[in-house]
Amino acid sequence: MLRKISWVRENHHYFDILQSDGKWHSYPVDYTIGSKFQQAYATKLPKGEIHVFPIQYNLLHKRWVNFWSVIDGTGSERADPRTWQKLDASTSYQAICAVCHTSQLRNVNGAGFDTNHLEFKEPGINCEMCHGPSGGHVVEMTEHDYHPREPMDPPVNFHKVDSRKFISICAQCHMQSAIRNPGGKGELNYVSTGEFFGSRMWQPFAEFSRKGFYKDGRFRQTTFMVEALERSKCFRKGGVNCGTCHDPHSHDSGSNPTSLKFRDQPDLMCIGCHNQFRDAVAVSHHSHHPPESEASRCVSCHMPRITDALLFRARYHQIDDIPDAEMTKRFGQDESPNACLLCHTNKTAEWVGQHLSAWKLLGNRE
Repeated sequence: MLRKISWVRENHHYFDILQSDGKWHSYPVDYTIGSKFQQAYATKLPKGEIHVFPIQYNLLHKRWVNFWSVIDGTGSERADPRTWQKLDASTSYQAICAVCHTSQLRNVNGAGFDTNHLEFKEPGINCEMCHGPSGGHVVEMTEHDYHPREPMDPPVNFHKVDSRKFISICAQCHMQSAIRNPGGKGELNYVSTGEFFGSRMWQPFAEFSRKGFYKDGRFRQTTFMVEALERSKCFRKGGVNCGTCHDPHSHDSGSNPTSLKFRDQPDLMCIGCHNQFRDAVAVSHHSHHPPESEASRCVSCHMPRITDALLFRARYHQIDDIPDAEMTKRFGQDESPNACLLCHTNKTAEWVGQHLSAWKLLGNRE
C-alpha cells in the first residue's frame, strides 16, 4: 500500500510505503524517468542500487498508475508495493531502464548487465548518444583547426546521412529486438571504437512473448517501432527515416510529445513524396471520403492507432499498412484490427470487404 508522497522533508520527495512487516517505510525519490507521456520514479539504496517504484504518474490521463501491474498483468510480484523490501533485478533501474534512459552506461568491471557494478555519465539522453563522441570536435572548434568531415563523423550530420544509418542510431532505444553486446571496456549502450551506435543484431521474434504481436503478424506494442518502419516500402524503397516526420529538437515538446514536424498538418509527412495527393479532389478520390474529413488523412488508414503504448494507442509505423478485411474476418478485430472499423465501430469485417471490393472494381473501370 502506498500512503503518500511527501514534499516537505528538506525539499526532497519521498514515497511512504506500507510493507509486509506492517510498518511504513520512506524512500527518497532520487531519479525521475520520462516527461512526455508518463513519469517514473526511482530511489537509490545505500549500496548504490537504484530501483523503480511501481507507482508512476501518467501525464495523458493525469492520474497515478501502477506501471508494473499495467505491463505485467495481475499477480505481478513487483507490482505489489508491500513486497518492496524484496527488491531484485526485476525493478532495477540499471538493468531495465538505464540502457535507454541514461547516457554512456557501462559496467565498471568490464562485464555485462550486472546490476551492482553499473554506472552512467548522465541520467538522461545527452547529445553524444545520438551524435556520437564529439570530444575531437570540441577541440577542433576551440583551436580553430577545421578539417573536412564526412556525415557520419561525430557529431553526426543527420541531414546528410542515409536512412539506414539514421534509423540505426534511433534503433539503439526504439528497437525492441536489438541485441546489445558489452564492449571491451564494459560499454552497454554505446561503443568506444568503430561506429558509436554498435552493430545491428536482432533477437528472433519467436523468443518474445506472444502478447507483443497480433495474430495477423503485425506488432502490437510500440516498443517495436523500428521493426515496423523497416517493413514498410516507404523505408525500403523511398528512403524514409525517423527524421522525415519527427524532430527531436522541436521547440514545442511540452504540447507535442511525439515531436511531430507536421502535427497540425499530418498529410505533409506523406505528400512530400506522394505529391499527387496535394489536390483535394485526388485525396477524396483515393480515400472515398470527403477531403476535409479525418478519414482522408493519410495516417488514418495507413498508420492506424493500433499499437499499445502507455495507456493509449499509438500509430502503427509500417506506414503502407492497408485495411485487410480478410485478415479481420479470420482473426477478429481484437487480433487483426482494421482501420475502417476503428471509426465504423458498428460495422463488420464483411461490410469492410464489400466496400473495398466495390472501390477496387470502380478503380478498374476508371
